[in-house]
Parts: sequence; structure tokens; C-alpha cells
Amino acid sequence: MNGRIRKSITGLVLALALVAAGCGDDDAEPEATDLTAIQCPMEQVGEEAGQPQFEPAENAFNTAELIGMELADAQARAAEHDCEIIVSIADDKGQPVPIELNPKAIYVYTEDGVVTEIEGVGGGI
Repeated sequence: MNGRIRKSITGLVLALALVAAGCGDDDAEPEATDLTAIQCPMEQVGEEAGQPQFEPAENAFNTAELIGMELADAQARAAEHDCEIIVSIADDKGQPVPIELNPKAIYVYTEDGVVTEIEGVGGGI
């Protein structure tokens, strides 16, 4: 077998192996979890070293969806998931906020009545 045919067969075998392994399918969406997502509501799943541990509840959503929304619309969206929005900074001014731990509270920054940043979920000191 000459070198050119051998290279062609090797390339064909490699291409078939990649397709069989799923590496050649551009239409497939990779299944992954966004580990940086701030989700609400959270639910307590136990304790570690005396501290409560939380995970996203079954009906949790990625709070990043709220960025760019008018505050009233963001509050309505959060309420669909039994969460509430607490504005901690409005127009660059700090606001009074509750200090207790609430796994259904979303702390946000707003500018001109629009959510600009998600500070976090849960609160507490």
C-alpha cells in the first residue's frame, strides 16, 4: 500500500472515531451547570461545622435573568419563584437591608430603577 492511500485510510478511520465519540457533532449542546450562577430560592440541605449549607431549590432560577429589567418586572419575575428582591444599593447609595438569613431574598443594585447587578442571595451578616 502506498503512503498516500495509507494516509487517506488513517484520516478516514480518525474521522469516523471522532464522529462516533461525538466530537464531530456541532449541533449538540454540551450539558453543563453554570457554577457561577446565583440562584434563588435556596434551601437548607444540612449543616457543616455548625453552619447551615444551602443548595438551589427545585424551582430555582438564575438571578442573572433580572439584570437589565425594570425593578417592578424583576420583582414579578422573582415572585414567580417565591423570591423577593431587596435593593441594597440604589443609584450608588446604600440602602438599609435586613440582616437575617433569608434563602429567598435576592439582593440587587439598581440604577434609575433598573437592576444592574446581583449582589447575592440569602443575606445575613
